[in-house]
Amino acid sequence: MKSELDQRMAWYLRMKQSTNYLGIDQMQAGMAYAIWARNAYVGLWLPEERGFLISRYKMYPTPYLFVEYHWETGEPFGTVKPLRPLEICPIPLVPTSAYHEERDNAQLCGWLDALEERHPPLSGWDSISERRQSIARRA
Repeated sequence: MKSELDQRMAWYLRMKQSTNYLGIDQMQAGMAYAIWARNAYVGLWLPEERGFLISRYKMYPTPYLFVEYHWETGEPFGTVKPLRPLEICPIPLVPTSAYHEERDNAQLCGWLDALEERHPPLSGWDSISERRQSIARRA
């Protein structure tokens, strides 16, 4: 029987090769999607960016908002394959340049993280805790 880590790696490699994802023309503004990406598994589609707003953990255990681009934008920037729509964002959106406000960051990151917890990439995978813990290990 495969370990949990082996299952995740198999899923990751399968998704890397997969062409079974939603195209840019299928995206809906303000919709959150389950995604396969470098830094998150839920993203909010921003048509003006041709990308997804994600809750990213990089240097600290507190996430920040970051945009990753749709796969169809091409290499090297296209890193997101949207898999399925989840729900429309209930938080009023401001221009991307305004997301430096801590309040906006915390509210949107909290909502995105909660969606990822409710819709994990694989059943039973606590991807949010894993991403937070990977930051702690680097410190």
